[in-house]
Amino acid sequence: MNQTSTAADAAFAAELAQLRLHAGLSRRDLAEEVGIKPRDVGRSEAGQRRVHVVELFHWCQACGSSLDAFVERMDQRLALDTSLTSH
Repeated sequence: MNQTSTAADAAFAAELAQLRLHAGLSRRDLAEEVGIKPRDVGRSEAGQRRVHVVELFHWCQACGSSLDAFVERMDQRLALDTSLTSH
């Protein structure tokens, strides 16, 4: 796995966790809304589990967000990470 892919995986996992926290949802609450197990929420937020795009859509909906907003925030994370590592 290359550095860009690792950075993207980390940004994705961090954004998942941030999305849930900003919505004020527990892992259990989000899991019920999305239809997955609470441990799967934790594993996804830790980057240990892949999230299918349809699941991401439901995750965003449950947190009062959109896929577009999620992707925009993730792009910002990656841009910041790239600017920090390119110096």
